[in-house]
Amino acid sequence: DVKQKLAKLKVPKEDYPLYTTKLTNDNFLNEERYVKYFVAGHVKKRWGKTKIKAALSVKKLDSAIVKKYLDDIDEEGYDEQLKATALKKWNTLRTGTLREKKTKLLRFLLSKGYEMKKASDAIKELV
Repeated sequence: DVKQKLAKLKVPKEDYPLYTTKLTNDNFLNEERYVKYFVAGHVKKRWGKTKIKAALSVKKLDSAIVKKYLDDIDEEGYDEQLKATALKKWNTLRTGTLREKKTKLLRFLLSKGYEMKKASDAIKELV
């Protein structure tokens, strides 16, 4: 993200290390803090763990840090959020057979980044 911003500001590429080193040394760039708040913010946006992990892997962040904060997600709250998201979407599905509606709901939950097992369990509990 910082490199993109530097490019936008038309900073020469050879100066990138100078800026990133300075920002890191002054603790403005902190990978662990970034991951912590990214995970927390996107859980609130009802993203599943799979989608969060994929978004962070694109940013090439340390996978151990990502795993640590994904594991720190409150499972009970996460499951309740999944169920609430599933119920809300279920209530918007108007047409189709029961099987088609379940399939649409499963696709929706997977697109939100929820794990297959948890999404399937939530649908079974809902229907």
